Amino acid sequence: MDNAGPSAQIVRFGIFEADLGTGELRKNGHKVPLQGQPFQVFAILLQHSGKLVTREELRLKVWPEDTFVDFDHGLNTAITKIRTALGDEAENPRFVETLPRRGYRFIAPVVRRDAVIEAPELPLLPTPVRTLRFAGTKRLALLASCFCLLVLVVIVIRLKLRSSPPVPKVVDSVQITNDGLHKDATLQLLTDGTRLYFQEGAFVGFRSTLPPGFVQSAALVQVSSQGGETAQIPLGLGEALIYDISPTRPELLVGGPASPSVRRPLWVVPLPTGSPRRVGDIWALDACWSPDGNHLAFVKGKDLFVAKPDGSEVRKLVTLLDLVAHWIRYSPDGTRLRFTVFTLSGHPKDWDIMEIGADGSGLRRLPIHGCCGKWSADGKYYFYQTDRDVWVLPERRTIFGGVEPGTPAQLTTGPITFGAPTPSADGKQLFVIGEQPRIELVHYESRTKQFVPFLGGISAGELEVSPDGQWVTYTTFPESNLWRSKLDGSERLQLTFPPVNAHEPRWSPDGKQILFTDVPRRMFIVPADGGSLQQVMPKGELPTTEVGAGSWMPDGNSIVFVMGSEKTPYASYRLSLKTQEVSKIPGSDGLFAARVSRDGRYMTAHRPNKTMLYDFQSQQWSEFGGGIPAWSHDSKSVYLQRKNGDQSAEVVRISVPGGKVERVLELKNITLGGYWPDWVSLLPDDSPLLMLDKSTQEIYRLELRYR
Repeated sequence: MDNAGPSAQIVRFGIFEADLGTGELRKNGHKVPLQGQPFQVFAILLQHSGKLVTREELRLKVWPEDTFVDFDHGLNTAITKIRTALGDEAENPRFVETLPRRGYRFIAPVVRRDAVIEAPELPLLPTPVRTLRFAGTKRLALLASCFCLLVLVVIVIRLKLRSSPPVPKVVDSVQITNDGLHKDATLQLLTDGTRLYFQEGAFVGFRSTLPPGFVQSAALVQVSSQGGETAQIPLGLGEALIYDISPTRPELLVGGPASPSVRRPLWVVPLPTGSPRRVGDIWALDACWSPDGNHLAFVKGKDLFVAKPDGSEVRKLVTLLDLVAHWIRYSPDGTRLRFTVFTLSGHPKDWDIMEIGADGSGLRRLPIHGCCGKWSADGKYYFYQTDRDVWVLPERRTIFGGVEPGTPAQLTTGPITFGAPTPSADGKQLFVIGEQPRIELVHYESRTKQFVPFLGGISAGELEVSPDGQWVTYTTFPESNLWRSKLDGSERLQLTFPPVNAHEPRWSPDGKQILFTDVPRRMFIVPADGGSLQQVMPKGELPTTEVGAGSWMPDGNSIVFVMGSEKTPYASYRLSLKTQEVSKIPGSDGLFAARVSRDGRYMTAHRPNKTMLYDFQSQQWSEFGGGIPAWSHDSKSVYLQRKNGDQSAEVVRISVPGGKVERVLELKNITLGGYWPDWVSLLPDDSPLLMLDKSTQEIYRLELRYR
């Protein structure tokens, strides 16, 4: 008889042979492990050898619509496994070629044949009915046992994959440094395993509203991870920022002095000493190396790029539209990039943490808020900081090879504020910058030319004097609670409580109410004698709408404020408190930090490095220096901080509208602090109040135990 058995397509290429029927791959006759979805993807590429197979085609054939998995990660993992089985490389492919953002192509020559398995012709023998029944029963029992065993194995695997890794707990802490110099928790803290590298002497404000690109006078310092004396490392690049440390070589990735657009030329600095070398012609706001050191990712404006370590083969991954990425990091397996999106709020709890595939796919927001995060070496934990504490996000692999975040857990709690979390290589320790935040409110006496404590030198700022000159309102630091007291500090009354984040208090013209911002998205009015808060306008339509910088108009019936979001440009608006009508102030697009003069004639508004003056009568704008001003009580001048060409600071008085500049005091060797360090308050005689930084920052080592 001519009975043909089942047929299976055999595909040969080089020393490999793939049986598409049985799902087996062999190399020189020996079986190579490649199963499941990776083999399915491989089979599709072989069946269309020499042709492009798009990512969408692969998704439809291998990942149906009802499959709830991370397709991008699953496909990337499948391609990686295929290349591993074939000994192939993405950069120099011999078998599987990547066509960026499109798909993949099998490029090696193939030979196909159909293998026909002929079944030998055997004589039909009579079989007793009882024997058949017994054999059938035995076979069913065997199949049932195998099925139950398979179900049990699947359940065990799924339970193991579903369970999140144990959450670490801080069991001890050790102070590493003790030099008393400023260390900003929003700058990088790096380690090569034996030493820590960081910058100190820089100040951009407590969780500053300025991204770290604006930092100045930051020295590069190293210290042993076991503690000891710190030592400076000369960079020879001026005011530079460290971005990352190489995973394969003793080198730092560094941004040189910033351009006016805050971009920095990218350099590589050898450790412990050596001449810096330029990374191509790349300019970046932030950058990091891939885990294998073969690529680097960098941010330029609102675009995210990858390139070779020498700066060649630059390729744009994605444009982030109205977002700008900071603190960018590769995942330990090199498949993802994670970064923080900065907002006008100075609190990391309001900043978004986002993620994108290393190939530019799958951009998404994570269900956590904070900044400055880093993965553990095994990729199971992501450590990040919020306003005052360090948190950890456990992550687990799904049964389909994807990554699923667990429940975030808080690792630290006051009184020390911790940030810049950096895990050790073995994950048993976490290096952090610990800060005990405090400022001192001081008054500058022109007679003695000295700063003297005001209100007993309390840790508070953003002070404003009432119209009658008898009362003051201010916010405490770092709690951000709103208070009111007499000018001499008596009759103190707390007006707001957590979770309200009170800033920018302003007395009403009649002195009976105080307008303030609950940063970043609400404004309230509270009676000066205490009472319920009244929101002066509904929350913006968009979740990301930010409002603030409220100022009263002299009639007390309307206020001027700033509003904007990721999708709507920031601009100044006028709100009628009686009718709730909102009108936009002409020409105010792109301006923030509005300040109305006490007589209501003028308004100042700010954009980076420039202050504008608006005349409500003529409805015209004019340039007016730089800085965030405080209006004098007669509305004829403003006081503000500004930087000189040598980066020394000073407080100046500028006449309005003439623009004549007069120095009030020099701030050389003075470090200011607070939520907004450049804030200037004025007493009834227009003498300035400032906030001196009295915080201490040191590096700590936290010992972790996993439970």
